[in-house]
Amino acid sequence: MQKNDCVREVPLTNQEFVDILNRLREATELVDKVEKLFRDSREKLECDFCNGAGLQISHEGIVVKLLERLMRDNAGNISYFIYELDYGKTYQDGCVSDQSGNIDISTPEKLYDYLMTEYSLENGSDNNAEE
Repeated sequence: MQKNDCVREVPLTNQEFVDILNRLREATELVDKVEKLFRDSREKLECDFCNGAGLQISHEGIVVKLLERLMRDNAGNISYFIYELDYGKTYQDGCVSDQSGNIDISTPEKLYDYLMTEYSLENGSDNNAEE
């Protein structure tokens, strides 16, 4: 193995990547539930410390940027999956496509697989190529 080969490896496994995205999703869902409780409260609590967003991981943006760097996601597919597709909940065929057609990123696992495919293409790797 050449010295530069280590640099080309993606440092997160599929399971690690999926776990991180699932934890971010769970934190977001908790914030949404807390904020709904405050909105639906009979007393209509009006106080700054009742902000449900304060419960959310305060470094979510940094975590997303780090994931994008670690996964070599220069196109921002991770951000798109999280923020635009609501962790894949609003995914529909055609949301993401390329010359070969639709790209399914409806789950963290499928997003990871897609990112690995993109990474392999960018680095000229071919799983079927002889080493």
